[in-house]
Amino acid sequence: MIFNRYRIECELVAQSPTHIGTGETRPVARQKKSDNAGDQECTEITMIARDCTGLPYLPGSSLRGVVRNYLLQIFRHLNPEKIAHEENYEGKKFKEKSQDQIIDEMLPAATLLEKVFGTPFWAGKVEFWDAPASNRIRISSANFVDKEWDDERQCYLVRSVAIDPITGTAENHKLYTFEVAPAGIRYQVNIVGQNLEPEELGFLLFGLSGFNSEIYPLTIGAMSGRGFGHMTFEVKNIYALTQDGLSDWVKAAATHDHAGYSALKCLEEPLENIIKPFKESFLKQLDGREVS
Repeated sequence: MIFNRYRIECELVAQSPTHIGTGETRPVARQKKSDNAGDQECTEITMIARDCTGLPYLPGSSLRGVVRNYLLQIFRHLNPEKIAHEENYEGKKFKEKSQDQIIDEMLPAATLLEKVFGTPFWAGKVEFWDAPASNRIRISSANFVDKEWDDERQCYLVRSVAIDPITGTAENHKLYTFEVAPAGIRYQVNIVGQNLEPEELGFLLFGLSGFNSEIYPLTIGAMSGRGFGHMTFEVKNIYALTQDGLSDWVKAAATHDHAGYSALKCLEEPLENIIKPFKESFLKQLDGREVS
């Protein structure tokens, strides 16, 4: 078994508005559409996810989910048994077996997707941390005079209406309003993993690069059909700890009083070289071809 630890430090920059809802709403008093200038009505606004600073953020669970699904959709029809096959866990007779027995039985046949992202029976090898915003967008309120830009909350409001799925027309009395984070916000992303094989690390990085795809771009959040949730992705640094560097890591931890994922050594290898083992492995499994 291989032993290592990785931290991938990267950045996502919003290229379009983003809405990752929390299921919560907030009341807003707004001018009522009437002849009387003083008339107001209370509207419930669907809120976006915010961290403890009050700024928008990308939940790690959302990032993990969209990257996993992106890889599944790409590879499930190419080589499902090796890369992206999902076991039908329903109906399996595991009631009389312990978790260790289940893992011993299923892990040898696990696919690459299952090893990296996990299954209902065992955790995956990677963990996506919540991604906070690293900047604030300065927008003149005049540019969003009809969208009620909120500089403190770093969002504006979008109004929409529910569409009847049969007629394709707007439904009466189904107007709703929701917050969106603007384009231009930068999100600090950290993904950590342990005991990753070279092709598994490449598989993960290949999935993250889907945010930059011009053919089938990876998006996050709601209403991607309206152009929301588009991001550009950039790896800033990849930090690693292997068995060869374990003694140096222990010494650094003892000397500087820090350890964990924050004390790993930065890799100098180009990103494409790290992804290449996955591509080589995948093409060999498809038809024995080599990657140049």
